[in-house]
Amino acid sequence: MKIRKKHAIVSTAFTGLLFSGIVLADKEDIHLLEQTKISLTEAITIAENKQKGRAYEASLDDDSFSPRYEIGVIAADKIYELEVDGVSGEVLGVREDMD
Repeated sequence: MKIRKKHAIVSTAFTGLLFSGIVLADKEDIHLLEQTKISLTEAITIAENKQKGRAYEASLDDDSFSPRYEIGVIAADKIYELEVDGVSGEVLGVREDMD
């Protein structure tokens, strides 16, 4: 019974945090996402196929004039950062992460 109670408390806390994150989402982030034509999942697939590797992190970035996904990919024991256009799906840049 104690295990179920702990599970319920953890689940409720997680759901509360998740809901808070959605409700408190920045309006600029929502607007940026509305501008995209491809999903984050599609951007990850594009990056993985381009670099022939596996993504380990991804985000939507608004540092430029159009939405871009930044995807971290590991391939051949190296780490790469790829930029994928959020509208066209075109890979805009690839660089090896030397850090």
